[in-house]
Amino acid sequence: MDVSDDSPQRTTWRDRFGRRVLGPGGGRRRLYLRVGIALMLVGVFIVLPGYVANQPRFLQRYPGLRGPYEAWSTSVHAQIRCQACHVAPGPLAQGVYGARMLGEFYLSLVMPARQPGLLSTPTNAACQSCHIDLRTVSPSGDLNIPHRAHVSVLKLKCVDCHTYLVHATNPEGTHTPRMVTCLKCHDGKKAKSACSTCHTNKRVPESHRAADWLVIHGTQQSKIDCTQCHKWTAEWCSECHSRRPRSHSKLWRTEHPAKVKLHRNCEVCHEGVFCVRCHGEVPTLNLDPALKIVR
Repeated sequence: MDVSDDSPQRTTWRDRFGRRVLGPGGGRRRLYLRVGIALMLVGVFIVLPGYVANQPRFLQRYPGLRGPYEAWSTSVHAQIRCQACHVAPGPLAQGVYGARMLGEFYLSLVMPARQPGLLSTPTNAACQSCHIDLRTVSPSGDLNIPHRAHVSVLKLKCVDCHTYLVHATNPEGTHTPRMVTCLKCHDGKKAKSACSTCHTNKRVPESHRAADWLVIHGTQQSKIDCTQCHKWTAEWCSECHSRRPRSHSKLWRTEHPAKVKLHRNCEVCHEGVFCVRCHGEVPTLNLDPALKIVR
């Protein structure tokens, strides 16, 4: 074949039929150019959007996820990406999530108000991918919570207790579980309700063991710091006082006069007009004008 220099930039060859073909050097450069363009397109339209869409801050563009995002950003899990908890662990599930978020990137451009449904409730497996050691003692030092017994033996879900862990704060403004959550199980029937069951530094005070404690406890609040144990709820008084006392049996209507002679605390729950309905007036027997209704 004849060699001809048509250009100082490249070498062309003529085959036996006289057709001009590109030499080896020019073909390689064209291949490199095509590969470079393809890689650039992949980077611009796949890699970069995929990276952006898989970052937690990407979810801020969805109105329904802004609140959970803000709560997450101030929690102890602020360095953990969403998919680490809300997607099943493992390369397959994580890869599928990444691919779907790439699609969400482009869908968000044309449907900005769309709410993606890709994040499921964290499973125990997701939690234990980081929390390998199920600890017994809580960071506060006062709680003794056998996580292994709750998770491995009783098969409870981590999110059953840790409702406020990441995306919301409890009424006290923290991410820790509330005591009222514990009492859903620790009610004295389903599970033990004694203070020492979970608390290492709290136990029922001796004063509370007195036979007449339920009768006299209202007079002791100026002597005892009740909130030391009961501050876990703002309505801890009314939670008991809103229930019918055990003393109010079917025979209470005939028995209560004798009880009032020993100790009167009717006004803790009942306004004066309640007594008037039957007595015609407010009885004065053992009446303490300073006694106020617990609301």
